[in-house]
Amino acid sequence: MENEIANTIANKVAEEAAKGFFERVFALYNSFIIIFPVQYQWVVSAIIFLAIAGFMWNLIRRNWLWLILLVVVFPGVLPILKNIFDSLSRMFIGK
Repeated sequence: MENEIANTIANKVAEEAAKGFFERVFALYNSFIIIFPVQYQWVVSAIIFLAIAGFMWNLIRRNWLWLILLVVVFPGVLPILKNIFDSLSRMFIGK
């Protein structure tokens, strides 16, 4: 019995360690956005996207070296954009 518990815990830790950075970002974003009703998820995603874009613009405007940070952070914004366009297409097309 003790070995089963230890193996289960070890397997869970190994799965989390094997996850990449972007998988964690996607999982975190999905766990946050699921709180909101489906019809409002695109609005929340748009607000998050605009906040991140505004933050990045202020950083880049002050110092161009922050452009490197934008290149690193941009893939984390992809799930937000995907949700916005998926929600808008469901709203207008109905699929």
